[in-house]
Amino acid sequence: MKEQLQYLIELQHFDARIQELQVAMRALPEKLQPARQDLAKLEGLLQGEKDQLAQTEKWRREQEGVLQQEEDSLRKAKSKLQASSSSREFAAANRELEAKRRGASDREEEVLKVIGAIDNSRKSMAEHEADVAKLREHVQAEATEIEIKVAALQKEIDSHMGGRTAIADKVSRAVLKRYEVVQLRRGVAVVAIIKGACQGCHMQIPPQLINVLARHESIENCPFCHRMVYVAEMLDASPAAPQPPQNG
Repeated sequence: MKEQLQYLIELQHFDARIQELQVAMRALPEKLQPARQDLAKLEGLLQGEKDQLAQTEKWRREQEGVLQQEEDSLRKAKSKLQASSSSREFAAANRELEAKRRGASDREEEVLKVIGAIDNSRKSMAEHEADVAKLREHVQAEATEIEIKVAALQKEIDSHMGGRTAIADKVSRAVLKRYEVVQLRRGVAVVAIIKGACQGCHMQIPPQLINVLARHESIENCPFCHRMVYVAEMLDASPAAPQPPQNG
């Protein structure tokens, strides 16, 4: 059982490193989230500007069409004025013509203001498009770099998985099952006993259990935290097992 225990300690080293790499790999894409959110926000604002500009240009085209109709109406009013045969008809036609002129002038002034606003909007939008393009390029560059790092981490994980499998194959199925159950519940499954205390929960181990462990006839669990335990000085040249948090 001493050899099986040594395999478990080595297996746990592989598991700890694999878990560390997996955490690092999952964390990498998360670093890009703030930049992605900023990009999405800017893209949304830019799209809003485009939609607003499209609506304004639609209104301008509609008003230009109305202006064309008003110009036709002005020509008719002029003709009506010229065809007046009495002072009363002339006065009425003149009033109509002046009203149409004022209306056309006011509309033309509004259209000119809108055209100026459209030009300003286009300039502003061009600047915003440049900002969005710059940020998009930055995000893409970061994403590419992260993909490279993730691929490197995955390669390292695959390598450690191969080593883990080789060690796991040397552990009996029953012992491996016990290890996996404890690992699932406690995180760290195998801990040392140092100066009579379990390094998982820091409780003092009964002396009789120490005597059982010394015989290496079985793999025992801590009676308090139920982790698999060993006495460090009894496993010569064995690597130290990863230790759990101090709160046990």
